[in-house]
Amino acid sequence: MHAPPRQSIVLLFLAALALAGGGFWWAGQRQGAAATPGVYVALGASDAVGVGADRPERDGWVPLVQAGLPPGTQLVNLGVSGATLGDVLAAQLPVALDARPRWVTLWPGVNDLRDGVALDTFAGQLDTLLGRLAGAPGATVVVLNIPDLRVLPAFAGVDHAQLDATVHQWNAVIADAARRHGALLVDLYAGWRELAAHPEYVSADGFHPSSAGYRRIADFALAALKAHERASSGAWRRV
Repeated sequence: MHAPPRQSIVLLFLAALALAGGGFWWAGQRQGAAATPGVYVALGASDAVGVGADRPERDGWVPLVQAGLPPGTQLVNLGVSGATLGDVLAAQLPVALDARPRWVTLWPGVNDLRDGVALDTFAGQLDTLLGRLAGAPGATVVVLNIPDLRVLPAFAGVDHAQLDATVHQWNAVIADAARRHGALLVDLYAGWRELAAHPEYVSADGFHPSSAGYRRIADFALAALKAHERASSGAWRRV
């Protein structure tokens, strides 16, 4: 893959975010067009940063997904702790598009929900973001939905019936947007039922995944990606 355009602008933007306290890193060295199968861009918040993992740079779900992609895949991790979908749309998406990604992951919703963002606002932002990503040539977009928050200690004092109803509403919006824009949906709500039997999947803060939890999330994301690749070409496509 050729080097992305306006590389110097991208690097300046990333440096500015770092100075502002954003938590992200650009992992992987550029290896030349012939040897590099593609770029993987991770959008998101503290989940992409790997908060809660013992070694975020290795044990977060984003680096674990990168490790499961074809050898030589470059990672551009734009995750910033505390980011809402509006932040992702305004600050992360332009950098992601400049990177000409082969794969993009996004786990939206939880910060917006906790911050009181209106569902209609979230829906419009997600529609815009996925629409822009759908126009990126050759990009496969993976969207994770909101897991069952009732089993997290951080939500112990919340009305569980109301919380679950809200999560279902938000997940319906996420599923609809993913379907309309051709993104792969990873249903963490359904897959995360095992969490109740595995409290070790949650970190000490009672909210973020632990290293073990991130491993399961990475497993779900990679399974969706590999199933998509098998269905479309029979193997990982090199670009």
